[in-house]
Amino acid sequence: MNKFDFIKNNLNVDYLLSVSFFMQAAALIVAGFVVFLTNKWIMRKIVERSKGNWKALGEGIGKIVSPFIFLIVVWLSGCILMPYQTVNILHVIQTLLIALIVIRLVVYLVKYILHPNPLLNAYQNFLSSILWVTVVLHLFGFLAPISSSLQSITFGFGDKEFSVLLVLQLLAGIFLSVISAMTLSRFIENRLMKVTQIGLSGRVMINKIVRIALYVIAIIVALDTIGLDLTFLSVFGGAFGVGLAFGMQKIASNYVSGFTILLDKSLQIGDILTIGEHYGIVDSIKSRYTVLRKLDGVEVIIPNETLIAENIINHTASDRKVRVWIDIQVGYSSSVDLATEIMLSSCNQQERVIKDDPEPTVYLMNFGESGIDLKLVFYIEDAEEGTYRLKSDINKEIWREFQAKGIEIPFPQRVIHVENVKDFK
Repeated sequence: MNKFDFIKNNLNVDYLLSVSFFMQAAALIVAGFVVFLTNKWIMRKIVERSKGNWKALGEGIGKIVSPFIFLIVVWLSGCILMPYQTVNILHVIQTLLIALIVIRLVVYLVKYILHPNPLLNAYQNFLSSILWVTVVLHLFGFLAPISSSLQSITFGFGDKEFSVLLVLQLLAGIFLSVISAMTLSRFIENRLMKVTQIGLSGRVMINKIVRIALYVIAIIVALDTIGLDLTFLSVFGGAFGVGLAFGMQKIASNYVSGFTILLDKSLQIGDILTIGEHYGIVDSIKSRYTVLRKLDGVEVIIPNETLIAENIINHTASDRKVRVWIDIQVGYSSSVDLATEIMLSSCNQQERVIKDDPEPTVYLMNFGESGIDLKLVFYIEDAEEGTYRLKSDINKEIWREFQAKGIEIPFPQRVIHVENVKDFK
């Protein structure tokens, strides 16, 4: 008789009132109190003082350390009590704690590999609990009867019969297969992104193809493992696919457009685009949409179909250089040549400005009503960093030099000549 059978067969009133049970219960209470103090210390010293990834790491460590400390205290208690009495309950608790630690380590490892993954983050506690409960039922011998009961509950679908157990096995198999595919996909992605011989868009495209292939293979393997007839699913899938094609044309179009963009390399991550009223940098190209990050930090979600069907302006399609200009007006009494020299000097002092090919230039654009209109034109290669600060720095330097050299910046004035003042009296 193993320790689990002993608990099942001897857990009665007499045993619950025995000294042996009370001593083991006291050991468990002490272990729980130690774990409580440990968790409190971890929360105060690590989690509350950490931010971002370090905070998440502290929370993960706490979920593993807590049962580990509980296990150590229970093991020590068992060593102390074993010469004087039986410690079957403590042995059972040790086994269950080991199972819990292993499950949490596996889930945390998968979470670390797939990070960031909102789906796994949201359901990691639920997943750990389900796996642990399944292990507990198996160890106590309750899993087989429950499986038999679920196997006896059947329902029909067409000319096929399915049991509740088969459905649960199917869901569990698909879930575990998809998690495995996601883990392998993330590993391949990390290795693939280090291959500099392939362009970034090419690496993204290869990664998407590999990911989809792994998902399909994972689902097929899961279905085949539990013995499900794939011929039936092919007929059902064909009918479902036809209906899905009519109802999800836009989504399918966006997916196809995403692969088209990656294949023809018309857009790449880092390109600067103007799409309608939006101007920004391509931050990422997903299967269904592209993320355009505007210079003010706002992210715009653009469906991939829009990028194929509508006209867009790619400012960096063949060249990273982007033109920037500043309009300045000087008075008619000021020297245009001196103003031009100051504007070019102020511009060339900025590190981000390209000094040659092409070099900064000042154009005399117009003779305005109040002064002479000049345009300073220059180029930069890092437009994703924005131009507001750059323009501000250049304007400040120009203003300081204009004041020092006596260059006048005109402003609208009106001179009123009053004649026949006597008529107003």
